[in-house]
Amino acid sequence: MDFYTFMQWQLSFLTWRDCIEVLFFSCTVYSFSTWLKKDTEKNLLPYLYGYCLVTLCSYYFQLPTITYCAFLFSPVVIMLFILLHQETLQRNLIALKNISPLNYHPHDWLETVLRHMLKALNEKKTMLILLEHTDSLSSYLEVAYSLDARITEGTFHLLFEKELYDPMSMLWIRSDGTIRGINSAWKTSWHPSQYTNPRAWIDDAMVYTTKTDSTIIQLNPADHSCTVAYNGILREKISVEQAAQLIKKHIEYPIQPHVKKGYEYGVTNQKDRMAQRAP
Repeated sequence: MDFYTFMQWQLSFLTWRDCIEVLFFSCTVYSFSTWLKKDTEKNLLPYLYGYCLVTLCSYYFQLPTITYCAFLFSPVVIMLFILLHQETLQRNLIALKNISPLNYHPHDWLETVLRHMLKALNEKKTMLILLEHTDSLSSYLEVAYSLDARITEGTFHLLFEKELYDPMSMLWIRSDGTIRGINSAWKTSWHPSQYTNPRAWIDDAMVYTTKTDSTIIQLNPADHSCTVAYNGILREKISVEQAAQLIKKHIEYPIQPHVKKGYEYGVTNQKDRMAQRAP
C-alpha cells in the first residue's frame, strides 16, 4: 500500500465532528504558542515544542510510562508556562480595559506640549507628565480636577499662568491629544504623599510603566534636561528633543505633513506655483 492510498484510507474514517475537534485544538495550540512568543524576556516557545516532541516520540516508540506521565502532567506544565509568562499576563490584567485613542489630530498637540516644556525649563519650573496610551489608568489614579479638554495653547495658559497645576503632582494627558486630569496621583504608591523628593516619582514610574504602556516625563530645570520612564526603562539627562523622539516612537505618533511657507500644500512644481501667482 503506497502512501497516497494509506492517506485515503485514513481520511475515509474522518467525520465532520472529527474535523471540528481537530480545528478547535489546532487553533488553541496556535493561540497559546503565539501568546508565548510575544514574551521577549523568556523565550518559552522552544520548551513547549520540546515537551510536545517528547510526548509524541514516547507514544510513537511505545513507551507507556513516559506517555502516561506526559499526558497526566500536561495541565501542570501548561500552568507552569503561564506562570513563567506572568509579565505579559500581569500587563494584560493590570488595566482591566484598553482604550483606543481617537485618530483625529486637528493640530500637533505634542508640539504644543513640548513647547510648554521648553518654556517651563526656561522659567526654572519643573513638570511631571503622565502620558496614557492604550492601557486605561483611570482606576489607578486619584485626580484633583478631572478634565476631558483638548490640548491647546489656551488650555496650558489656563493651567500654568493661573497656577492650577501643582508641579508636585502629575499632569495626566492621553495620546489622543486630551488632558484627562490635573494634580493626579497614584492610589497605590511608594510615596502616598506628594513627591516632595525630586526623584521620589521614579519608584512608582518603574512599576506602572512596566505593567502598562504609559510614559512618564519629568523636567529637570537645574540642568535643562528631561527624565523619561517607559516600558520599565529610565532615560535620564536627555534633551527635550530626545524625549520627543522617544515619545513619538513609543505611542506611534503620526507624522505631520510638512507645508512649505507661502505655497498651498500639494503644489510642488514651478508651473503650478506660477499659476497660483497669476492674477
